[in-house]
Amino acid sequence: MTWFDVLVLVLALSVIAAVAVAVVFMGRSPSLLVARCRRRVLVTTKTDAAFAGVLYAVDREALVLRQAEALAYGAKKDNVPVEGELVVLRTEVAYLQALPAAVS
Repeated sequence: MTWFDVLVLVLALSVIAAVAVAVVFMGRSPSLLVARCRRRVLVTTKTDAAFAGVLYAVDREALVLRQAEALAYGAKKDNVPVEGELVVLRTEVAYLQALPAAVS
């Protein structure tokens, strides 16, 4: 093997390693949201619907809230509890606010 062959081999292995690392890290959940799991959050959608609940799970496509309620606004008078889990597609989220911990 010549030095050129070794150089090509090293470059090829570097590219393969970079692609493998990218695939591993791109498949992970976003760390900013994962750090907020098990905390109460306020999620506002692009249609101005708002939900408060405990952020239970996050992946690249959706958020899962538990103990959630649809928040009242405008002519609506009362918040509406959501039974079970609320799944919100991330493409529909306008913003998410982590709520402060309750003071006891």
